[in-house]
Amino acid sequence: MKKKLLLLALALLLCIGNAFAQTEETEFALFKRTIAPVMRWGENGIMTVPKATTLGKGNIFIGIMGQQAGKIENVGLYLTSASLMAGTSDDVEFGYTRRQLIWEDFYLSNLSMDTFHMKARFLNIADYLIPQAAIGVNAVSLVDNKFENRNDILFNPYLALTSTIPIFSSKLGLLSVTAVAETIMNKDQLGKYQFSGGADACLFNLLYAFAEIQGFDPKSESSEVLTVGAKVRLGPFSAGVGIFNLKLTPGEGDTVAEQRAASLIDMENANLMATIAFDIKLGKKAPAKK
Repeated sequence: MKKKLLLLALALLLCIGNAFAQTEETEFALFKRTIAPVMRWGENGIMTVPKATTLGKGNIFIGIMGQQAGKIENVGLYLTSASLMAGTSDDVEFGYTRRQLIWEDFYLSNLSMDTFHMKARFLNIADYLIPQAAIGVNAVSLVDNKFENRNDILFNPYLALTSTIPIFSSKLGLLSVTAVAETIMNKDQLGKYQFSGGADACLFNLLYAFAEIQGFDPKSESSEVLTVGAKVRLGPFSAGVGIFNLKLTPGEGDTVAEQRAASLIDMENANLMATIAFDIKLGKKAPAKK
């Protein structure tokens, strides 16, 4: 798929406020942030990178998020998102997200967008160490926010692998590592494959910390986009803050690992996002398959 389709999608998906120069990796990261549902940070997703884990059968999740979207003629713009998700089985979840671009004085713009998503886990041998795997897709309309013609819908299919590691014990805390391969598809044409990943850690099911990279290419020295954040959870409620648009430029080194270890972080275009969420847990956690 031609790169201009991604650029068209970026403009359509309310990204016009970020006027700084974009690389292909930052374009894709910006695109992902604008179509990703408001996930349950650290549980069925990191922040904007999906995990292989799901909501669980019968569980319902409501999340609201706001993020800085740049300025037009020195007037601030904010992208607000509200998601409703449901776990229809232990391994399948569906969701709907409504987005609205607002001005800094809280007036609504005439730009809004819907996103539908589905994720299905197909590998769940054990809760810990052995990776779980899931496939999913996000879908947004390219024409008047209508889902009447498949050729007018932009699909974002992905494969996610997640491994969870207890921190001393599962009751004390968990470290989760996720890798995602994904692309965009329109008119039955697939775009270039992109890679994302990240890690999250929780302590006592109360405090969470996150870091994720979008547009990662292990064969390239190009810059990636880093997102970091944290949240606190009290019962069914949670609230979190994150910083995105942290540009990660690899340093000098003979290997990819050495280059990443010497990376420099540029915060010039960093922006904030904040989320609040509510869980309605109607189902019980399913045991891992044996």
